[in-house]
Amino acid sequence: MTHQQIYDELKQVAEQKGLLVRLEMGDFDGGICTVRDRRVILVNRRHDISRRVHVIARALYDSGLDDVFIKPAIREVIEDEVARARAN
Repeated sequence: MTHQQIYDELKQVAEQKGLLVRLEMGDFDGGICTVRDRRVILVNRRHDISRRVHVIARALYDSGLDDVFIKPAIREVIEDEVARARAN
């Protein structure tokens, strides 16, 4: 699976959870936040696709994964991204 395919799959999972994914420019790392009473995953447009995948994966993990079906390959990506972040 390419990074773009993983990114698209993660966005679909976010939508299933009722989370909006917004690609914005600015001086921020990205992550989950609340904008006008709606939970949003902000992704920095300046980051490369692998960093975008990381941001969405971490945000999904932080929001909980038990309430939505996630393809096993995508669940593995999320778990790998979280484990890699914890190791750093």
